[in-house]
Amino acid sequence: MSLTRFPGFIDAHAHLREPGAEHKEDFATGTRAALKGGFTFVGDMPNNPRPTVSLERLEEKIALADAKALCDVGFYYGTDGTNTGTFAMATMHPRVLGLKLYCNATTGTLLVESERVIETIVASWETEKPILVHAEGNQLPLVLELAKHYKRILHVCHVARASEVEIIRREKTKRSGISAGVCPHHLFLTAKDRDTLKGYAIMQPLLGDKRDQEALWEGLCDHTIDVVETDHAPHTREEKEQDPPPFGVPGLETAAGLLFCAVVDKRIEEKDVVRLLYENPKKIFHIPPQPNTFIELDPEKPFVVGQHGYETKCGWSPFEGWELYGKVERVVFKGNAVLEEGRLLNKIPNPNDQ
Repeated sequence: MSLTRFPGFIDAHAHLREPGAEHKEDFATGTRAALKGGFTFVGDMPNNPRPTVSLERLEEKIALADAKALCDVGFYYGTDGTNTGTFAMATMHPRVLGLKLYCNATTGTLLVESERVIETIVASWETEKPILVHAEGNQLPLVLELAKHYKRILHVCHVARASEVEIIRREKTKRSGISAGVCPHHLFLTAKDRDTLKGYAIMQPLLGDKRDQEALWEGLCDHTIDVVETDHAPHTREEKEQDPPPFGVPGLETAAGLLFCAVVDKRIEEKDVVRLLYENPKKIFHIPPQPNTFIELDPEKPFVVGQHGYETKCGWSPFEGWELYGKVERVVFKGNAVLEEGRLLNKIPNPNDQ
């Protein structure tokens, strides 16, 4: 077997669910899933049942992660518009990667739709750390204009529509300081997949049509879209079979394999995988170096999703049964082998104990 070495991948957008929803995922299981998928750094979102909207909750979450996480975890500060007075301290925290602003329907209580409140939030986040936005429809031009006016760094999360790709493409020709991400499920699934997957294919943004999907690939290849982010959002099977189901799908264990499928299909090259899963997220989110950290895989080795179970606590994937490529065979994290021959080692050292 011929293995190729890659840097430990970075998922800039995940929901590890702790605290408050540990029945879906926690920092231990979520980071096990990350390592299994080749990710050695994960950015955790703030929309927990007790959202990360104060310095006390931020420190609480960091302490939980440091006690249980098996790879590095960074954190996004959250806002509902009432906590702008804490922004100055939050921006200086070394573990805070940026601010997450939800301008459209999402899980949790952090939805902000008022133009006035959105402007106050953007104006108050005075730092080079990015504002990450869930902004669809009319909210996208609004936040782009506000970011331009206040000279803020802006990252548009999980772009899903052809119209959004075009808006971002035009804006990026005019100025710097804008980046965008796309999720694997939007690249590989369309609204038609809801006919068979039903609630297991419900997420925000919703899946688009074939035209949207092709526009996402075009944006990814012409660098309009800068990163692939999983938006890892595990829910139990029971929850996803409810009516209506909660938004979100797990993605940490399948994202790299899906991209290597695209390499095999000649849609992208290996260097693009590194650009999308390592180089660009490292630069955009100011991810610190991870010394003596790398993964090894065979880019041409197929594997079947779910054939040997999952590390994520929710125990399912919308890609179950798919044949993907690039099964991660070895992960070395800060000098410690944590995955060998495709299997996580039983005694994985906690990086925070070193």
